[in-house]
Amino acid sequence: MEGTHPAVARAGTLTWLAGPLGTALGLAAHVGGGGQAPAVIIIAALAVLLGLGAVLLDRVAPAQVPGWAVLVAAAVAQQLLHLAFTAFSTASAVPLPGHGHGTPPTADAPPSAGAPAAHSLHLMLYLHAAAALLAAATVAQWGRLAGWARALIRP
Repeated sequence: MEGTHPAVARAGTLTWLAGPLGTALGLAAHVGGGGQAPAVIIIAALAVLLGLGAVLLDRVAPAQVPGWAVLVAAAVAQQLLHLAFTAFSTASAVPLPGHGHGTPPTADAPPSAGAPAAHSLHLMLYLHAAAALLAAATVAQWGRLAGWARALIRP
């Protein structure tokens, strides 16, 4: 097909690393934008699920995946990570409005000095977009990076 972006070659057994890479970049973007990090087990589970998704796409997709498709997949993964981090970083994992177990509602307390930085939606959006671009660029150059890593390991 004419006018398509350069194809991204498969990297074989290293495909699963796209999951932990995307998760780490997404977590850095989320925390950098003022969000809270969920428990480590949640982060590990999301990394495993994204790695599994990357392997499945590698098996189902043709031998060459266009660069735009990698970018779209990275952007969707970052959106899903944002939603998951937001949902699982609360005290009860999923906030339930009006679910106070019969206790009267409390007045909004002013933020304390030890409270995390204010949540900036625009900053978080930009950081998740940057994480998606960085993940897509890394996956697009996967073969080259794998060759570079092999050269460093073998003297």
